Amino acid sequence: MSLYKENLLDTLQMIKKIAPEEMTAIVKRYRVLRAIHLLEPVGRRTISLSLDFSERTVRNEIEKLHMQQLIDVSREGMKVTKEGKKILTEIEPLVKQIDGIAVFEKELAKKLSITEAYIAEVGCKGSQSIKKELGRIASEIVLKNITKESKIALTGGSTLATMVEAMPFSGNKRAELVVPARGSVGGILEQQADTLAAKLAEKLSANYKLLQLPDHMSQKAFEEMKQEPFIQQTLKEIKQADVLILGVGNALKMAKKRQVDSCVYEFLLKKGAVAEMLGYYLDSEGTIVYTSYSIGLRLEEISRMKKIIIVAEGKNKAEALAAVCPIMPQAILITDTVTAKEIIKKIDKRDVKVCEEKKEVIKK
Repeated sequence: MSLYKENLLDTLQMIKKIAPEEMTAIVKRYRVLRAIHLLEPVGRRTISLSLDFSERTVRNEIEKLHMQQLIDVSREGMKVTKEGKKILTEIEPLVKQIDGIAVFEKELAKKLSITEAYIAEVGCKGSQSIKKELGRIASEIVLKNITKESKIALTGGSTLATMVEAMPFSGNKRAELVVPARGSVGGILEQQADTLAAKLAEKLSANYKLLQLPDHMSQKAFEEMKQEPFIQQTLKEIKQADVLILGVGNALKMAKKRQVDSCVYEFLLKKGAVAEMLGYYLDSEGTIVYTSYSIGLRLEEISRMKKIIIVAEGKNKAEALAAVCPIMPQAILITDTVTAKEIIKKIDKRDVKVCEEKKEVIKK
């Protein structure tokens, strides 16, 4: 444990003994400020409903936040100021210690055998609030884990689109290159890997290369496109990436989304596929059961990555994350509280099953 964390824990223990009510006040004000940031521009009543706080409580907290110039109040609604955003980031580790989230993050990382886990404890209602908070945390984690020489590959999806949206513009170069991890033509343009790569590169003042290919194609098209010179050049750049920003999907849900043949879908069902990433479908043990014809980063190539940042949320992805995270020990996972609890539940259930199977073998 770092000296900073030791001092923080000592300070928290001291405050709990002498003024426990101050801990409650800190968490309450933080939650109101964060809710305003997630929902802005927003009115007082919406904050009250989203947090299940009384309007009187919210009014009192808003007055104090406004007095400290952490929020702006106008006819349009409340917004968090630049200073308020800074405070949110700086006080977050303290609140996580108070709430026990920091301990939960360590437990999750240990269960998944990965480097780190970050849990977005949103507190206010609404799936968009969860995505926005995940995006904010993910953008901060990305910035902490890249250098001016970094070559970044990223996949597509709505959650990663929120991360790119939350990334602040940098006037200075923050990375060398951004590339899509795989083809992405099809679906919602704003969520495609090509689009996100270009947007992220702009915000990081980095160069970028695009693939401009579908993420699922026939074997014939796959073999033909691989021979194209511009595709080969981009693939070369993708293979040199040292940071991967990755979304993980539920296998059957992704198969339906990609409109795979019915025979392939039945095969995935039979093989117990639970996770999809980079065009690979994996079972609960992290074993590949099916591979689609997709041009881009290959699964065997990610072991050389210095950093893998996984951003995912939703209970339906818990089993997928429990399956794929252990095969990427250098991974950093960013998820929400509900998903994190479900992941641990899935892992514990799997461990019990393995233990029972071992007992049966011993009996025989």
